[in-house]
Amino acid sequence: MVPPASPSLGEPAPLAALTHRYGAGAPAVVELIRRTGGCTSPIRLQGESVAVSAGSGAVLARRSTRAGAPGFVLVACGNRRESRCPPCSERYRRDAYFLVAAGLAGDEGKGVSTDVASHPLVFATFTAPSFGAVHRRLVDAGGGVRRCRLGGPSDRCEHGIPMRCPERHAQDDPRIGQALCSACYDYEAAALWNANLGALWRRTITYLPRELAALAGLSVAALRTQVRVAYAKVAEFQARGAVHVHAVIRLDGPDGPDTAPAGGTTAQRLAEAVARTAARVAVTVEGPGGRELIIRWGSQIDTRPITRDRDGGDGQGAGVAGYLAKYATKDAQAGGGLDRAIRVEGAIERAELSDHARALMRSAWRISPRWAHNLGFRGHFLTKARRYSVTFAALRGIRAEYRAQADPWLAQIRSKAMGDQVVIRRSFHYAGSGLSPAERAVAASFRGGAPSPGRSGPFGSAVASDSPGMPGGAGLHWSRDRAWP
Repeated sequence: MVPPASPSLGEPAPLAALTHRYGAGAPAVVELIRRTGGCTSPIRLQGESVAVSAGSGAVLARRSTRAGAPGFVLVACGNRRESRCPPCSERYRRDAYFLVAAGLAGDEGKGVSTDVASHPLVFATFTAPSFGAVHRRLVDAGGGVRRCRLGGPSDRCEHGIPMRCPERHAQDDPRIGQALCSACYDYEAAALWNANLGALWRRTITYLPRELAALAGLSVAALRTQVRVAYAKVAEFQARGAVHVHAVIRLDGPDGPDTAPAGGTTAQRLAEAVARTAARVAVTVEGPGGRELIIRWGSQIDTRPITRDRDGGDGQGAGVAGYLAKYATKDAQAGGGLDRAIRVEGAIERAELSDHARALMRSAWRISPRWAHNLGFRGHFLTKARRYSVTFAALRGIRAEYRAQADPWLAQIRSKAMGDQVVIRRSFHYAGSGLSPAERAVAASFRGGAPSPGRSGPFGSAVASDSPGMPGGAGLHWSRDRAWP
């Protein structure tokens, strides 16, 4: 039984507000909020769980939200966007880290053979082409900041705007990524690039085996009897609003990750094949006004083999996994866009946007209104080949099973089932979402400092946190029995 809450003079105001609203159910509400990790917009559900014997079909026990206060349960929203829900995005980031890392070093516990660590691995970055001159921050190898754009004093575009900028921009300078001349910048092409990035990536993965076969002096059919391509990639918005791609590309044997690639293919050959493919592939698309445009990768393509260190560790792999996982929780806001879909075109003019982002969003609206807030990009921020590694669904299943093992109600039922398998049938309905001001204050207390996913570069020494739990916090603690989750 949950004891009633008794506010005191020293009790924080949010707890007093919850006690006033929920009475004896206030401690249960605090516990429900804690179990969501401090989710900013949890979903309220009402209903029941029924434990049934798999053998006889007999009902063993029932657990209903109507049985006691507060009369509902909370489920985390699960939004991957850091701008929308930091706790849920942190959980997604950690799952993304495990997903990418398992494909780099293997993880027997997650069903990925550790033999994949010896397969050829490449970290590749594919950039967007130029759509016009923008302000930029250039850092040289020594860490010094170079001038934005140099040129002669008479370098002007056809609209009379100087095409030079002698400044050394600070990292937080809002001009970075903004067009020097908005009339010269090809916003329609930039929006079409974002919208068709997925098609360009699919063509890249399709043509990669052809380049590998050409380098090995084989036919594509013969190559497929020796190797298979697996990958995981993330999309990242640059400051100018164009998307580029970071990808881990791996070669497996003909039967997948459990077999080694044949034919002596190395990471260096794979890197060369990736670079050659990126330079050649293209997709022809048609703009909203009938304009035909060829979509291709930019000239800045970086491919680096991923190596293991001499002590047998995963070397650069952990840094790469942390780097990709970090961008999996970002959205178009990094490029000046919005984190919510817009319903009417007028919202573009009312939103707090830079002139550059607003012009790009207008072009994206003419292409596809549904993805205008994303500056035209309509793909997933993290995708992978089917056999690259474990799936998000599998990771969520592992976490759900862990919670089930820790549930005293289920433990008690299973102990009484005498070895019979227990099936849980759940019947819940939506009862609202979000938090009251007092509940938001309690949720904020459970959000601790989340570990950093790693340094800005994938080949640095930083390693992403591998803690499977959600961040804790100073917390608001109640002395009471455990409430039903």
